Amino acid sequence: MPTQPRERRLSDEVTKRSRLIRALWILGAAVILLFVARTFIGDVYHVDSGSMEPTLWGDEGGGEYVFVRFDRSAPARQDLVVVRRAGEDHPIVKRVAGLPGETVKIVQGDLMIDRQRLRPSEPRAPEIVVFDDRFHTLESRFVILEEQSRLWTKVANEWHLDARDIPITVDKTLLYLRDPIDDDYLGPEHELVRGTEQANDLRIACEVRFDDPTGRVRLRLNEMRDLFEATLERVDETTVEITVTRNSTSGSVETLATARFPLALGAWTRFWLENRDNALKVGFDGPGSPLVTSYKENAPNTGENLDPEKAYGYRAGFGGEGGRFAFRAIRVARDMFYTSQGNVGVNAEIQLGPGQYFLLGDHSSRSKDSRDWGPIDVSQIVGRPISVVWPPSRWRRISADRLD
Repeated sequence: MPTQPRERRLSDEVTKRSRLIRALWILGAAVILLFVARTFIGDVYHVDSGSMEPTLWGDEGGGEYVFVRFDRSAPARQDLVVVRRAGEDHPIVKRVAGLPGETVKIVQGDLMIDRQRLRPSEPRAPEIVVFDDRFHTLESRFVILEEQSRLWTKVANEWHLDARDIPITVDKTLLYLRDPIDDDYLGPEHELVRGTEQANDLRIACEVRFDDPTGRVRLRLNEMRDLFEATLERVDETTVEITVTRNSTSGSVETLATARFPLALGAWTRFWLENRDNALKVGFDGPGSPLVTSYKENAPNTGENLDPEKAYGYRAGFGGEGGRFAFRAIRVARDMFYTSQGNVGVNAEIQLGPGQYFLLGDHSSRSKDSRDWGPIDVSQIVGRPISVVWPPSRWRRISADRLD
């Protein structure tokens, strides 16, 4: 009966060969699929510079890996694109600033398109957070004077203010961010990374609760010689009124906008004030939000040793008078600030031709971009960054205006 073991051995060998052939087919198919994907769908690229921080981490974060979907279609303003320039070994990620047919110039850190700052309705790059009370203590970054410490009390993740004895005409309770606000940002571990150029446009935001049927809450921003303020004042137990003002150089207060909306006593509402490209926005949890108003130009500083285009003193503050309040979710952010390095679109405006795009890096002071090498042609666009895929702890989807 020796034939049975021999037949069994032959059968086993056939089975092994079949498995090997299937494995080779699967491996071959995987290689072909990978080749097709990398040729027609997308690829993974390494971010090896800090020019797009904090949107994408390079130097500070050790270098992230980003999946890029191949897409050579015409991008919109603020889209993130991956481009490959002639003579460079690796593609780079930048943000679209100028579109075909437009004129572009960087003025006082702002992007000027056709000799105008971006309108409030224009798409914008995400603001860059410089303070977040989830990661930083208020007392470490804000000035709390000795006479203010009896008014402010920290309770869990909230700051309570008892200003019932402070008339609403008295400027006494506001807490100000201590540090100058430059082109700073928060690092991969939410640490503050210091910048070198003063940021112009800011946003201060919080959630606030009225615990009394009286009083007002204030948010304040300072730019050059202008003080901008948004007040949220109790009209009665069910209604509040917002007023947006500008304290001009003459000392007079100019009312720019007002609105009312319902807010029950003891209810939380978001409240934020933003000054961006000479447009003020005030947000709240009510109809008509955000409230938008514009002004022509900031008043320059005057004085022998003062830079006319810089802000001096505290830049952002919040507080209230005439009642009891609670604050939480306190954030301060800045707009993109573009430095005047390079020679293109800086000293003089540049006219973009058909199919040309002006690109800028989010970390402007460390970015080589269209300010240095001029506009790029749409044919140089490789695709769009879709998500960060490595390291796993930083996986996130990427879009032009947010990172999820």
